[in-house]
Amino acid sequence: MLKNYIKIAIRNLFKHKTFSLINVIGLAGGLTCCLLIFVFVNDELSYDKFQSKKDRIYRLQYFISDFNIGSVPPVFAEHLNDFFPEVEKTTRLFTRDVSVQVDVRDGELKKFEEENIFFTDSSTFEIFDFQFLEGSAELPLQEPFTAIITKQLAEKYFGSQSPIGQIIKMEGKPFRVSAVVAAYPTNSHFHFNALVPYQNMYDLEPEPLATGLRQNFKLNWMVSHSPTYVLLKEGANPEFVNTRFADFVTEKIPENMQKGQSFKIQPLLDIHLNDEVGAQLEPAGSRVFLFVFMAVGALTLLIACINFVNLSTARSLQRTKEIGMRKVMGAWRGSLVAQFLGESFVTAGVAAVVAYISSVFLLPVLNEVTGKELELSALYRPEIVVGFVGLFLVTSLLAGLYPAFFATRISPIYSLKGLSGSQAKGGLSFRKGLIVIQFSISILLISGTLIVYDQLNFLQNKPLGLNKDHIVTAPVMSANFNNVFGAVSQDKRKAMDAFEAELAGIPGVTASTLSAGVPGGGVAHRNVIPDGFTSEDHLLAPVLSVDYDFVSTYGIEIIAGRDFSKEFETDPQAAFIINKTAVDTYDFGTPEEALGRSINMEGKIGKVIGVTQDFNFMPLSQAMGPMIVDIRVAAFTHFSFKINNQNIPQTLSEIEGIWNKHFPTETFAAQFLDEQLAQSYGEQEQLGHLISNFSILAILISCLGSYGMIMFIAGQKMKEVGIRKVLGASVSGLVLMLSQRFVLLAIGAMLIAIPAAYYLANSWLDEFAYRVDISYWNFGIASLVTIALVLVTISFQSIRTATANPVKSLRQE
Repeated sequence: MLKNYIKIAIRNLFKHKTFSLINVIGLAGGLTCCLLIFVFVNDELSYDKFQSKKDRIYRLQYFISDFNIGSVPPVFAEHLNDFFPEVEKTTRLFTRDVSVQVDVRDGELKKFEEENIFFTDSSTFEIFDFQFLEGSAELPLQEPFTAIITKQLAEKYFGSQSPIGQIIKMEGKPFRVSAVVAAYPTNSHFHFNALVPYQNMYDLEPEPLATGLRQNFKLNWMVSHSPTYVLLKEGANPEFVNTRFADFVTEKIPENMQKGQSFKIQPLLDIHLNDEVGAQLEPAGSRVFLFVFMAVGALTLLIACINFVNLSTARSLQRTKEIGMRKVMGAWRGSLVAQFLGESFVTAGVAAVVAYISSVFLLPVLNEVTGKELELSALYRPEIVVGFVGLFLVTSLLAGLYPAFFATRISPIYSLKGLSGSQAKGGLSFRKGLIVIQFSISILLISGTLIVYDQLNFLQNKPLGLNKDHIVTAPVMSANFNNVFGAVSQDKRKAMDAFEAELAGIPGVTASTLSAGVPGGGVAHRNVIPDGFTSEDHLLAPVLSVDYDFVSTYGIEIIAGRDFSKEFETDPQAAFIINKTAVDTYDFGTPEEALGRSINMEGKIGKVIGVTQDFNFMPLSQAMGPMIVDIRVAAFTHFSFKINNQNIPQTLSEIEGIWNKHFPTETFAAQFLDEQLAQSYGEQEQLGHLISNFSILAILISCLGSYGMIMFIAGQKMKEVGIRKVLGASVSGLVLMLSQRFVLLAIGAMLIAIPAAYYLANSWLDEFAYRVDISYWNFGIASLVTIALVLVTISFQSIRTATANPVKSLRQE
């Protein structure tokens, strides 16, 4: 029996080649999307699962004011084990960029600017898993000025030579390589290039900053500095630990720092997809992005299934006599249902094979769209294969059930006469409903794509209140939280001044300045007490430290007061510039009335000397807030150069030459500011590419279904068309007659899709601090594109039918 079902299924597959091809291509497209989504989602959900103690590892979360932060003061780790008996081990991680020098041959030093250099406690190796490839795994990092590096870094620095015992200089300080470990896989929430002792974090700073930092961090219970992890004992209750943090704050933290502070521990496996937490070691994944990805893929597969149901139901009408004859000959309904389901499974099986082959070639496209580095082996993981087989079975069943029951419920009397009247109407109404859903999804995806790109274009072209064109930035000191608390050495400051003075001789450089970070990168929030407030208010504000010529270099508009000036010797010690939002937030009245008001910034007391228009130094994902600007050399991390657009390569080469002269231990890592800002919208761009790619695929599948349906309708109306032509009907009139049903269905789809698209787009845009207004043109364009593509698709078959010889049409049985 099963053999006969398969034979009949294969026979029908080849007998109706066009319908079968449309079904296979549509289902293959939908299954390919879902398979790739399985791979992506599986990777997102697998983060940190390679850690053997994953169920007992937790990270501390820090809540202060309106901030949710993934790092805590370094002093925390020294008290957690004593206060919480549930805690077995504690460790801290602090990452920064470091300028590295390596002796490649005979004293010749090669410079590198390295990211992801981690300063950590030796207990890290008792909490997290590491694969040691060379060197000793005993007591790692317990000896100061040692370094454990990854295999990739070892090959980069030393080639085929053994790195064990070799010296690498970090910020001019020598570290001995003690071991080589394998790098963490991509599905880790942090990645390192080198691990060095936590206490050496201070030694990379010049004196007396290093000593000052050690003393400060032993007493500072507020600075969010180091991601801190705990390993709970077997059977420990993490919720009970969380309930005791209030007692921890009361007992350990000085009373004047307790207000507004709270803490909790976050499971390791929850870190990656929690982008609400700030100050993470790496950007977190987005649950919204994940859900959108899954939803769009499911909608694409739904369109393919709708095509299959529509075409299969329509084609079953051509087999009514076959069904009636089988029933008369004694076939029971269950066997007929099994036969139709068998045909569905055969078609879906062919589509599944095509989908797997297609996924092999499309995996690089998925990597490009999502920023992943997935390998082909990801397609063959057991959980992926099992999930895909399950999806294939469910798709085959859902796509085949209705056609099977629809065809087999027909009475043998009607079947042998040919289906008529009321029994056809139910199937017709159902197919119309499915086509409306199909068109609605297409309009939804196209309008979603247009709105995403509108928002991206808005963010990329939004006036920032500062000039980003022709600005090149380069880090002169690593973007290092430690700089917030210390002072730069006099030698470093002299080098900075000498460098800027020599830059004036380069014709291509029109201005230069220093600042703490670069626009879009954010700044440190510090405790401030503006005039009229007290320490009990616990105000935090972003404080941007800049050099004298920052405001003029970036073209920031001063609306009241003056800029910093070297003519006023007290400006570095007692002067602040604030933005317009700070004037309003601190109730300073008008910008002119704000001049002279006092601000206490963690002991630095000064007066407001100027007010600027609001400018976006923080990422555009954050709403404009009060900004305080001061001169603080210790916090400077980046040079900014304004250059003209003539002979840019030569200008950069000349800057680098002067740079190497004054900063021999620092790598010249220049970037154009506009390119840096564009990179900050990476996730939104991925979302835009994702939706646009799926929209194209969904439209193609919809067009295939429309083409198949018009073929069926044209076949049914062949005699009617012939009679109308004999009676004088025009070709255009016949094409309109055959097409109008689909146009009316598309209009109905518009009425469903547009409100849904508006609601979803509005919900997504609400997540942005700055958002575009939704244009109704987007919905109009999406609807017109859908209707136009459907019309183009069905016009070919409609014209072919309308221009056919009516004599042949009238002869056809």
